[in-house]
Amino acid sequence: MSDPNTNSNPELDPKEGAEAAAEVIPEQQQESADRVVEEWKNKVVYLAAEMENMKKRFVREKGEVIKMANEELIKAFIPVFDNLDLGLKAIRDMEVKTEGSDNKLIANLVKGVEMTLTHFQQTLERAGAQVIESVGKPFDPGLHEAMGQSTQNDVEDNHVSAEFQKGFSLHGRVIRSAKVIVNKKSSVN
Repeated sequence: MSDPNTNSNPELDPKEGAEAAAEVIPEQQQESADRVVEEWKNKVVYLAAEMENMKKRFVREKGEVIKMANEELIKAFIPVFDNLDLGLKAIRDMEVKTEGSDNKLIANLVKGVEMTLTHFQQTLERAGAQVIESVGKPFDPGLHEAMGQSTQNDVEDNHVSAEFQKGFSLHGRVIRSAKVIVNKKSSVN
C-alpha cells in the first residue's frame, strides 16, 4: 500500500493543489471586491449628481414661488386700477363739456388722477405685473377675450380695434385676459 501523503503525480499533489487554490481564490475575491467597490463608487457619483440636481430644482422652484407669490394681491388691485382708469375717462369727458373756471378745476383733477394712475401702474410693474397692450395688435386668444366684432376699414383684419378692459400678465404669464373688440373687414367686392 502506498502512503497517502506521498504522491508521485504533481498534479494530484494536495499541497500544490491547495497552494494553487489559495492563489485563485484571493484573485477571485479581489476581482469581486473591486467590482463591489466600483459599483459603490458609481452609486456615490450618481447620488451626488442627483443631489446637485435636486438643489438646482429646489432653487428654481423657490424662485418661481417667490415670483408668483404676489399674484393674488395683484389680482385684487387690478379692479382698483380699472376704476381709476374709468374715473379718468369720465373726468376727461366732463372736461370737454365744461367751460370757464370749472374747466381749470377739472383739468387739475385730470392731472391728479393721471399721476395717481401712472404711479399705480409703475408700482404694479415693479411687482412684475404688465398691462397687455391690445389696441391695434393682432388678436391672440392667449392674451385677449373677444367681446364683439367691428368692421372698421382703418384697422387691419383680425386685429383689436377697441378694448373694454385691460389685460395683465405677471412675469410673462397672463393673469387676466384683455376684453376686446376684434376687427373683421367686410368681404364686399
